[in-house]
Amino acid sequence: MQVQTHSLLGTKLFLSRVLRNPRQLGAVAPSSRHLGALLARHAAVDNHSPIVELGGGSGSLTRALIKAGIEPRRIYVIELDKALAVYLKSAFPQVNVIHGNATELGKILPPHIIGKVHRIVSGLPMINMPECVRREILESCFEIMSPNGAYLQYTYSPRSSIKAETYGLSKERMGTIFLNIPPATVWQYKKA
Repeated sequence: MQVQTHSLLGTKLFLSRVLRNPRQLGAVAPSSRHLGALLARHAAVDNHSPIVELGGGSGSLTRALIKAGIEPRRIYVIELDKALAVYLKSAFPQVNVIHGNATELGKILPPHIIGKVHRIVSGLPMINMPECVRREILESCFEIMSPNGAYLQYTYSPRSSIKAETYGLSKERMGTIFLNIPPATVWQYKKA
């Protein structure tokens, strides 16, 4: 019952934030459990490395990561919107929720995880962002990841929302989820 109450509160808060600033959130509804399951499957590469989630929103992806068996203490959620960050902290007390900007991961993440992150999961609306911000986010991500780390990004476009070659990255389509509003495709990016 507690999870359902938190989920409903999160959805209401998410929708109010979408109405206030639709370009920042980049979605019309929280991610579906099907999208969350696909991302979690590709994020859970081992049983110990930290996982960073960019743009926690209402917590649907965080919930999916936990449901996939990832220990909450391994998850670091970065949320720019203060109200959503406060909500996430109360909904997921064992998860490391950080109110901050994805362009500054090296500054806001704890020093002991820098260089040990194998997966970053992102729901940020990269396609809506200015090129300079997109570049800052990607540079920030790859600076804190392990050498074999990967960045997982979902997009509502059937094409990649990141021009991989521009950033010296390789890309791979991990799957498309039609049971999401709107349908979403997951892409994985690694250093080429």
